[in-house]
Amino acid sequence: MISSSRPTPDDRPLDVTRDPDDMEEVFEVYFTSTPGPSRVVRMEGGLGWRPATDVYETEHEFVVQMDLAGMDRNAIEIHVDDEFLVVRGTRSNIAPPGKKHFHKMEIRVGPFERHVRVPGHVDANTARARYESGFLFVVMERGQGRCGERRSIAIGS
Repeated sequence: MISSSRPTPDDRPLDVTRDPDDMEEVFEVYFTSTPGPSRVVRMEGGLGWRPATDVYETEHEFVVQMDLAGMDRNAIEIHVDDEFLVVRGTRSNIAPPGKKHFHKMEIRVGPFERHVRVPGHVDANTARARYESGFLFVVMERGQGRCGERRSIAIGS
């Protein structure tokens, strides 16, 4: 078994021998992360960061909640198809210009991109998004609808 900080529904460690989603998580972290707790990832065109993301289901919905504090909603792109939800954007550095001596630097800025697998029992046609208190929520209804082509999702209120 491989351990991860990602919580599982039953608070178990990742187990790639039993759950294919666990294997996907391991590959995403292993092949895109740089060493250490920085959550910096390699992306096309350079390095980016990996926002914390929770993915869960309720009785009627599939929900993706992403920590995007300090983002301008216009700097976030959301695309969905029958297989993946893709969220990408760029968080700007809003610190005042000039020379700085950092004692601690943990807030990531610059580009990011996250891919979340959309389960087959979720209707991607129903995807809607809102940005609230620094969190992006993308919600899809459970059902068998298929959206076919990739489409953009606008962030509502």
